[in-house]
Amino acid sequence: MVNVEFEQSGVDTFIQLADILEDAFPTVMVQETEDGEEPRDGSFEVSHEDGTVLFSKLASGRMPRLEEVLEALENKMKADGVNPFANPKGGGAC
Repeated sequence: MVNVEFEQSGVDTFIQLADILEDAFPTVMVQETEDGEEPRDGSFEVSHEDGTVLFSKLASGRMPRLEEVLEALENKMKADGVNPFANPKGGGAC
């Protein structure tokens, strides 16, 4: 699971990011963070379900490049011993 906190101005980037991550990694689901609170001003924060930050606009001052989030998630999954390219039935990309 990947959570994304974003302001309304980031909705298009969120949709693109969700599509790309879910296509690249069949076991990953991307969702908008639902804390019951409004997103922080200037935010586009991408984090793994365990809280690991994959990208922070608040820290970097810019929107993410989609490739860098893909790479950060792939590296996180590999570090956790998860095959990022396995499909939910346990297969792998060829």
